[in-house]
Amino acid sequence: MTIRPATTADAAPLTELATLTMREAFGPPHNPAELVDEYIQSSITQAALETELTDPRSAFFVLELPDGTLVGYAKLRRHKPPRQMADRNAIEIQRIYLLQSQIGQGQGRMLMEYCLDWARRQGFSAVWLGVWERNARAIAFYERLGFRKIGFHYFQFGSERQRDFWLEKTVTDRPG
Repeated sequence: MTIRPATTADAAPLTELATLTMREAFGPPHNPAELVDEYIQSSITQAALETELTDPRSAFFVLELPDGTLVGYAKLRRHKPPRQMADRNAIEIQRIYLLQSQIGQGQGRMLMEYCLDWARRQGFSAVWLGVWERNARAIAFYERLGFRKIGFHYFQFGSERQRDFWLEKTVTDRPG
């Protein structure tokens, strides 16, 4: 397994991976297939990913097998943290997804730790992320890694408004 920064050359396979992981994570039985398709058609297109990959406020990382097949990815984005965060020197882990077939083998932890290390090296002292309130498996994963709930926000998923929890984690040691 290799984790590396994604480039615009990854746009097509990343679009395929993002589409598949979105269907696996949020499709039936969690949401109707039509709702997931609506979100994918509006938000996960190759053109949209090409734009995101060139955004200087974003950093994408891909997890790939030795044969070059992408099996996971993460996107971090610099923007204003939620008002609930006391530490304003933070970056959002906006997306972190792994193929269902790879879950439970340590790759999710490896990808998350890579993101946390990258954030620390970039000078951030904290990270935050949003997680769907009904995604108990992901919430448990984040909590095992030391994330804590700080609030919630609403997320437009296709034509449906869903609630996400905000979670945060400090990535640097705070002075005594």
